[in-house]
Amino acid sequence: MPITSFLAVPARILLAVLALCAATAAVATWGALQTPWLGVAFAVDEAGSVSARGLPGGPAHGMGEGASRLALSRPGNRAGLDVEPDDLIEEPDFFDEFARMNRFFDRQGKFRALLDGPVQAEWTRADGSRATEVWIPGARPLGSLPATFWFQLAVSFAGCLIACWVWALRPTDLGASMFALTGLAFPAFAVPASVYSSRELALGGELFRALSAANHAGAFMFGCALLAVFLCYPRRLVPAGALWALPVVYGTWWLADTMQWLPSQNWTRMGIMSEMLGAIALAGVQWRMSRGRPLDRAALRWLALSMLVGSGLFVFSTTGSKVLGFFPPISQGYAFGYFLIIYVGLAFGLRRYRLFDLDRWAYRILLWLAGALAVVLMDAALIVWLRWNPAFSMGVSLLLCGWLYFPFRQWLWRRLTGARGARVDTTFPDLIHIAFSPSRGEQERRWDALLGQLFDPLDIRRLSHAEAEDPRVATLLESGQALWVPPCGGLEGRVLRLADRGSRLFAPHDAELAASLSSLVQKAGEGRDSYERGVREERHRIAQDMHDDIGARLLMLIHQASRAGDGVAADVARAAMSDLRTTLSALEGRSLPLADALADWRAEMAARCDAAGVDFVWNEFVPAMPLPDMQEALPARMKATLERALREGLSNALKHGGPTCIEVDVRAGNGRLDIAMRDDGVRGAGRSAPVAGPASVGLGLAGMRRRLAEYQGVVGLERGEDGCVLRIFLPLGAGAGPGASVEPAEPAEVRA
Repeated sequence: MPITSFLAVPARILLAVLALCAATAAVATWGALQTPWLGVAFAVDEAGSVSARGLPGGPAHGMGEGASRLALSRPGNRAGLDVEPDDLIEEPDFFDEFARMNRFFDRQGKFRALLDGPVQAEWTRADGSRATEVWIPGARPLGSLPATFWFQLAVSFAGCLIACWVWALRPTDLGASMFALTGLAFPAFAVPASVYSSRELALGGELFRALSAANHAGAFMFGCALLAVFLCYPRRLVPAGALWALPVVYGTWWLADTMQWLPSQNWTRMGIMSEMLGAIALAGVQWRMSRGRPLDRAALRWLALSMLVGSGLFVFSTTGSKVLGFFPPISQGYAFGYFLIIYVGLAFGLRRYRLFDLDRWAYRILLWLAGALAVVLMDAALIVWLRWNPAFSMGVSLLLCGWLYFPFRQWLWRRLTGARGARVDTTFPDLIHIAFSPSRGEQERRWDALLGQLFDPLDIRRLSHAEAEDPRVATLLESGQALWVPPCGGLEGRVLRLADRGSRLFAPHDAELAASLSSLVQKAGEGRDSYERGVREERHRIAQDMHDDIGARLLMLIHQASRAGDGVAADVARAAMSDLRTTLSALEGRSLPLADALADWRAEMAARCDAAGVDFVWNEFVPAMPLPDMQEALPARMKATLERALREGLSNALKHGGPTCIEVDVRAGNGRLDIAMRDDGVRGAGRSAPVAGPASVGLGLAGMRRRLAEYQGVVGLERGEDGCVLRIFLPLGAGAGPGASVEPAEPAEVRA
C-alpha cells in the first residue's frame, strides 16, 4: 500500500484514536493493579452473607473453602472491620441515599488504609471454629483481573472506534460529529467503572469518589451526545448553536449530583433517564419529518431496531434472572455489551452502509424480539401474580401468544414491509403477453406496467446505456434508492426509483425478483424469435410457391392477352400481378424505407394514370420531411395496407369519377404520414356537381378503414364541387403497429 494512501486523513484519525484507546487501556490496567492484593475470592449469597476463600499463590492461601464472617485489622489491634455485602458491590449507584454512599466510600478508604501494611485476618471456618492469620498484601498480578475488566475495556473501545470511523469518513457532517462524541463518552463512563468494579476489596475513598464522578460525567455526556445526534440527524431540527444548551443543562445536573445537592441518587437516574426518553421522542419527531424520504426512514428504522434490541435484551436478561430464574444475574460489566449492540446499530444507520440489506430482516428481528418478550412477560405475570407453576405457566404463555400474538405479528409484518407476496410464477401470463405483443412499443408499455405493479416505484426511466457495473445483472443503485433492470428480450434497460411510492428502499430480494423476471422475458423473447423465424421461413416457402406458380400463370396471361389484342384482359392480369407482388412482399416481411415506398407508389400511380389518359401530379413536401422519417423502415404489412388503400382509391377515382387530372400530396414528419388524393372527376366529366360534404361509405372505403385501423390509421373521403378528396393519415414509428393501444389524434382536415 502506498504510504500516501496509508497516511490519508481517515487513517490518521483512526490511528490517533487507536493510540488513545491503547494509552487509556494501559492507564486503566495500571490503576487496577495498584491496589494491594490479598488473594481472596469473595461471594455474597441470596441471604446476604459474605463467604470467602483463599486463592493459591496469594497471601490468603491458608483460608479454606466456606470461610465466613471475615474481619480485618492491624496486627495486635482487636478493633477490626467486618467485610459486609455492601463493601463488595460493583457500582456505588446501587445506593439511593447519599448517606449510604458516603458510608460506603468511608469504609473503602479504611479498608484501603489497612492494606498498606500487614493485616490480621479473622474468620469462621466451615466447621464453625474461628481462625486468625496475618497476611502481607502483595502486588496484584495481571492474571487476577477479572474477565469483566477486559470486557468493559473492549466494548467501550470498540464503540469509540466505530464512532470515530464514521466521523473520519464524514468529518463535515454534524450528525457524525455528535456520534463521534458519544464514542468518546462511552469509554469515559466504562473505563472508570472497569477499574472500581474489578477491585478485589477496596479502593481509596477519594479515588473511588473521583472514578464514580467520572462515570456519571461520561454517562451524562453520552446522553447529551445521543440527544444531539437525533437533533441533527437525519434532518437538523435546531441550529447548531442550540446544541450547547445540552451540556449546560446536564453539566449543571452532573455538578449538583457530584456535590450532592440533589435529594437522592434517584434524581441522578432521572437525569439520565430524561436523556434516553428525549432521544426516543426525538427519533419519533425525525420519523415524522422524514416522511417521503425512504433512505432517512430506513436509517431511523435501523436505529430504532438497535436501541430496542439493546434495551429488550437488557429487560429479557434481568426479567429472566430475577423472576424466572432461567440464568444467574448478569454482571454490570457484561451489561455494557448492550451498549455495543446499540452502537453498532447507530453506526449502520449513520453510515448508511448497505442499509437496504438490513431493511426487511430488521423487522423480523423486531417481531421475533417482541414475541420472545411477550412470552417472557406473560410467563412472569402468571408466576408472580397468579402463583402458577413455572412449567404450567410457560405452556399457557406459549399457547396464548400462539393464538393472539403470532396472527397479529403476520398482519403487522405485511403492514410494515408492504409485502405483496409477489412471486415469479404469478407473473407468467404477463410475461407471455409481453413477449408476444405485436409491436415493440406495446412490449415496452406492458413491461413498464408489470414493473410498476410489482415494485410500485415513483419513476420508471428507460435507458439505452447501463448505470450499473454489470449491465446484464439487476443491481441496486444509490444505496437502494434505485434499481437497475437490465435489457432483456429486445427491451430497453430501466432504472426504477423509490419503491412502494417512496415508502421504502429497494432490497436485495427486489434485485433477485427483477433478475428472475428479466431472465424469463429473455427466454420468452428467444422463444418468440424462434417462432417468428419459423413463420418467416414458412411464409417464404408459400411466397416462393405463389411466385413460381400463380405469378408464372399471370405473366403468361398478360403475354397472351397482349398478343390477342385484348387490352382489358391484359390490364386485369397486370393489376392481379401488382396485387400478387404486394401480397408476396407482405408475406416476405421485408421492411422498406418510406422514401423507397413512396417512389414505388408514385411510379405505379403515374403508369396507371398515363394508361387511362389522365394527368398525374405528385407533390412531395420534401423540405418539411425530416430525414429520419423518410429513412425509417416501413413494415411490410403496413406498406401493403397503404399500397392497397392507394390502389383502391385510384381505381375508384378512375372508374367512377371520370377525372382529367389526379393530384397526390404527401407530407411526412413528426411521426406521421399524411396523403391527400384529389381528382376533378365531376368537373372533368361535365356532370352536375353533387352536394358538397362527406361521401357515403361504400364497401371499398369501409375496407380501407378496416385495414388501416389496424395501424391506427384514419381514412376520409370528401366530395366537393371541384371533385373528391381521399385523405389518409397514418402514425409512423414505434407507436404504430397491430394492436397498439395509443390512439393518435385525427388530423384536422379529415372530416369523414
